[in-house]
Amino acid sequence: MLRLILQIVIIGFCSMLFGFAFNTFLIPHQLTSGGVTGIAFFIHHFTHINTGWIILLINIPLFIFGLKYLGKKFVLLTIYAVTVLSFSMKFIPIHAISPDILLSSIIGGALYGIAVGILIRYGGSTGGTDIVSLIMAKKRNLQVGFLNMCMNFLVVGISGLIFGWNITLYTIIAIYVAGRAVDMVYTTQNKLTLTIVTEKYSELSDALIKLHSRGVTITDAEGAYTHKPKKVLTTVITKFELNETKHTIKKMDPKAFVNITQTLEVMGRFRRD
Repeated sequence: MLRLILQIVIIGFCSMLFGFAFNTFLIPHQLTSGGVTGIAFFIHHFTHINTGWIILLINIPLFIFGLKYLGKKFVLLTIYAVTVLSFSMKFIPIHAISPDILLSSIIGGALYGIAVGILIRYGGSTGGTDIVSLIMAKKRNLQVGFLNMCMNFLVVGISGLIFGWNITLYTIIAIYVAGRAVDMVYTTQNKLTLTIVTEKYSELSDALIKLHSRGVTITDAEGAYTHKPKKVLTTVITKFELNETKHTIKKMDPKAFVNITQTLEVMGRFRRD
């Protein structure tokens, strides 16, 4: 329960940070973003409908898409994040903090990139291309921030035609900074090897297999100090799955010793989705 409360608080704060970055650094200078947020900005520019409500509306079919591949909990947390984002963009005044467009593009891009990275790290997202990127990252082993940048090219091109290429160049800077910030905070492409020493090896191995649908290797071991027989579980996961895995281990065996190391490469069969 405490873990869920922490997720809700952090996701809510980061959603407001995302809205703050847009309404105070990007939108006042007509700097857009890619994906759904950029499309929402274009619609807002011509119709003056609040950007937050447009984002919420466009995300509805993507929620259904994410439910199939990313799980019910992820989609529920994402709906919560997008709802908080929509309200924050409605109530935070659109007012430039700095008149310098270059500074605004860098700071705005960094803030919303950090917000997105933390949101994904704690099990949610801002919807839109984040959902598509996460699905592709899990299936193709690519970086989330890099995928977001690639999918933003079309929106950037439209931005150039509407607002002129001078503004678009600053938009590209904001998108690049945001993509780098996402990958600094959250890197789902990295694999992790878990070595778990536990006395409840049967229950824990069954729980891990059920959680990830991946294999777990069980090795006989002996404690050097107590000389008691033990079991060592070894499995490989992605960073995307780390929080849920740690929660499962603590739930099944709070006394388990866990060593988590980064894995450079995995050969053979490794289930990514």
